Amino acid sequence: MKKIISLTILILTFASLLPAQQVNFTAQNGRIESGNLVFDIYANVNAGQTWNVGPTNIRMKYWNDAPGNVMTLIPENPASNANNNLSNNNSYGNMTSTKIMNDSAASLNILLLYNKAPYTLAPGSYWLGSLRFSITTQTACFYTQFYAISAVFDNLTPLQYGSGWSFTNPTGCIFGQVGVNPKNLEIPKQYILKQNYPNPFNPVTKVEFALPKSGFVSVKVYDMLGKQVAVLVNEYKNAGTYAVDFNASELSSGTYFYKLEVNGFTEVKKMMVLK
Repeated sequence: MKKIISLTILILTFASLLPAQQVNFTAQNGRIESGNLVFDIYANVNAGQTWNVGPTNIRMKYWNDAPGNVMTLIPENPASNANNNLSNNNSYGNMTSTKIMNDSAASLNILLLYNKAPYTLAPGSYWLGSLRFSITTQTACFYTQFYAISAVFDNLTPLQYGSGWSFTNPTGCIFGQVGVNPKNLEIPKQYILKQNYPNPFNPVTKVEFALPKSGFVSVKVYDMLGKQVAVLVNEYKNAGTYAVDFNASELSSGTYFYKLEVNGFTEVKKMMVLK
C-alpha cells in the first residue's frame, strides 16, 4: 500500500513539472479575394499562459478535391494581413509565406530579430497573418491541415508539439466556412454601424455593420465604466454588410456601449439591456 501511495505521489509530482501547453493554432475565414483563396492563421494562448513570440514557422499542407492541380500558394513578403506587432518593426523582420514540399505545403514565418525582445501574447485569440493561394476554379472544396513538424519558439526556447503547442484543424473544407454571416453581396459605399435591434432588449439583439473595404474588424461591448464585457467580432472580413447576434443573458440590466473598429474607422453606439 505504501508503495502505491509513493508511486502516485511521484506521478503527480512529475506531471506538475511538465511544461504547460501555451498556444494552439487554428485556420479560419476561408474566402475569395480578387479571385484568390485566402485564409487566416490564429494563435490561441491558453488560460494562465503567455507566448513570447519567437522565430516561428507554422507549416500547413493543402489540397483540393478537383481534378489536377488547381491550388498553388502565392509566396508573399510580407505575408498578407500580417499582425504589425509581429512583422516589420523594431523587433521583427517581415512576416513571410513560402512554398515548401514541392508546393504541397506552406509555411507562415515569423522572424524575431537577433537580440531583440519578443512581443508577448497574453491569454486570448490573436490573428497572426494570412495565406494566399492562386486557384483555377472556385467550385472545388479546398482543405488545409497543420503539420506537427512546425517550429514554434517561446522567445528562443523551442516548444514541443503536444506539450508546448498544438493545433486544431478545420472541420471539412476551409473554403465556404462561415462565422458572422454577410446579409447581401452589395458592397457598401461607407462604413456604417447601425443601431442594434431590438433596443432595449432581453436577452438577444442584432448588431449590423457595413464595410466598403476588407479589413480586420473588431466589434466589442463595454459597460458604463469602460470595461470590456463581450467580443462580437475579432477577425478579418471582406467588404460587405454583416449581422451578428449578441446574447446578453449573463449581463445585468443597464446601459452598455458597442464599438466598431476597422481600417482606422471607429464608431460607438449605445444599447440597453432591460430584464
